[in-house]
Amino acid sequence: MGRRYYCEYCDRSFKDDPEARKKHLSSLQHAKNRADHYNMFKDPEIILREESTKIPCKWYLTNGECAFGLGCRYSHYTPPMIWELQHLVAMKNQSKLNINLENGWPNPDDIIKEYFENNTSTSTTDDFTYPNWHRPSELHNYSMLSPSLWPITPESLANTTRFEEWG
Repeated sequence: MGRRYYCEYCDRSFKDDPEARKKHLSSLQHAKNRADHYNMFKDPEIILREESTKIPCKWYLTNGECAFGLGCRYSHYTPPMIWELQHLVAMKNQSKLNINLENGWPNPDDIIKEYFENNTSTSTTDDFTYPNWHRPSELHNYSMLSPSLWPITPESLANTTRFEEWG
């Protein structure tokens, strides 16, 4: 028995050769199964937009099933399901605008957006206060102290020629 190719969308396997795989991947059944799989992960806003433009499927509403399944051009959503989708989309939009409902903290995207839109202060390096660097008293008596242990000052940072001495 040779190698087999398994298609997870169609839940079937067949001989793994380029012709058989190409024939399967281009088949209508595979395309439908693949589309059905990815439709399960659609955003609720997109589903609501698509379903609100469709007419309800009479077969699905009367019999509870439709021969076309998810490929039907009519809507298989009942009015309570549409209402639930609208409610879900409204909750999602509200949480985007104001507060993350799970933990009560502001939405990080809104904070970043507000910072960059409303940041009018122009800070300069003059506002910066340099920290005080203290050399321990034990090291004051050493005249041949390594430059890496010298206290850092703005002047010493500007003088880059002394870095050669660090060796």
